[in-house]
Amino acid sequence: MLQRLLLTGLLSGAIAGIVLTIAHLTLVQPLIVKAEIFEKSLNAPAVNVRHVHQAGFAHIHEGGNVPHLHKKNFHIHAEGTAHVHPNTKKGHTHAEQIKTVKQDHGVHSHIENVWSPQDGIERSLYTLAANILTAIAFGLLLVSGYTVYGGSVTLLQGFFWGVAGFSCFTFLPGLGLPPELPASVSGDLLARQIWWLGTAALSVAGLSFLVFGYSNAWRAVGLLLLIIPHAIGAPHPVAGAVGASPPELAAHFVMVSLFASAIMWSVLGVAAAFLFDRFLVEDPTSYSRTSAN
Repeated sequence: MLQRLLLTGLLSGAIAGIVLTIAHLTLVQPLIVKAEIFEKSLNAPAVNVRHVHQAGFAHIHEGGNVPHLHKKNFHIHAEGTAHVHPNTKKGHTHAEQIKTVKQDHGVHSHIENVWSPQDGIERSLYTLAANILTAIAFGLLLVSGYTVYGGSVTLLQGFFWGVAGFSCFTFLPGLGLPPELPASVSGDLLARQIWWLGTAALSVAGLSFLVFGYSNAWRAVGLLLLIIPHAIGAPHPVAGAVGASPPELAAHFVMVSLFASAIMWSVLGVAAAFLFDRFLVEDPTSYSRTSAN
């Protein structure tokens, strides 16, 4: 039985992962590419600009030509920060003391050598591998649910199981943490991961109580479990924080991401039901439906 369960999860997950990749490359990735343009412009390296004032002051500014006011050893930048350089004389050149200027201005570089797959076939292959592995993991969870349910699962039932998986792992967590584009602002990573996992687990338990509960009391508990994580609220960035990507692009990305996930879960539910039922026909003694007393 374990071998058949694993085969069903692996095969259905591979099929759903391929379908998800097609939807991703067609609908989702073009929006990610557009967002990466804004991300690159946000993280573009600063330009060093050197200019000389009438009083003889020479400056090199990292980040562009920033307007500021000089009075002897005191200058104010447009950002609102003021610096006093002690022990400096009129006509000093910052190019000669670049290390000191960098320390005073708090200059630091955000450029890092972070590996990422090359655009084109390499990126598509990595996307395909990630989608297949993710779909296989969800497929194994889905088939485990079929096993607990017991007996034969029709294609229509498999579709509804897929809808339930989409609700628990994509839609309900997405109400608090929608899919995010590159260059989007977000809350603390660990807090978001904990909230997502808790929401998914409570959604599975709550939906199970709603559908399979033997009394209204159990259904009420299930409804309560669905509400709890949203009553607590998902971690969000600080108020007023704005990402580099346009809001219209972010909204479009949320919609197509949910659509692609819905397609994946529908295919996964139907494919897993087909394979699960076929293996059951081959060995009908492997599974048995548990009857309610």
